[in-house]
Amino acid sequence: MHRYPIVGRFANTARKRAYLWSFKPTSVRRSFYAGMILALQPILGVQLPLALALSLALRTNFMILGGLQFITNPFTAAPIYYATNQLGVYIISTLTLNVGETPASSNPAESVLLLKEEGEKPLDKVAASGRRLPPKQATAWKKRIGNTVNSLVVGGLVSGIVFGGLLDILYHFFWPHTKARPRPPREPRPG
Repeated sequence: MHRYPIVGRFANTARKRAYLWSFKPTSVRRSFYAGMILALQPILGVQLPLALALSLALRTNFMILGGLQFITNPFTAAPIYYATNQLGVYIISTLTLNVGETPASSNPAESVLLLKEEGEKPLDKVAASGRRLPPKQATAWKKRIGNTVNSLVVGGLVSGIVFGGLLDILYHFFWPHTKARPRPPREPRPG
């Protein structure tokens, strides 16, 4: 590792922190949970540095925690974030933890129709004209963004815990652990 130009600068630091490369069951199990939770959060692009910081803070395996961050990439991010958003919306609406009031309709097309019925301009046309949104519409827009972010975070957290648990179960039952095995008794030396 010390031969690589950029990584080599951190070789001495990495040698002092052996837990970053440890495959002990406790370190691996923590990596599964933390890695899956972090991978499913809406922070695409900064996941790997956060994974390093998290593995240092939790004293866990960085290779696993960092490797799990490649689950969400530009090709898989849209379906993953859509699924975590839908799960988060379901959980939040079930627990009624919405920030502010829930909009009359979750469908943006229906929201525009509601605005037309009230005699106001749709949000897209007002924003495109360069004028400031009226306070009521601006507040509704902020609440919608806040609800979306909340649902992504909650959905990612719950999904991460579930998938981390599945990885933990697979690791526990199907990965051959290197446990201390009793050594066979030594035969006496002749002579």
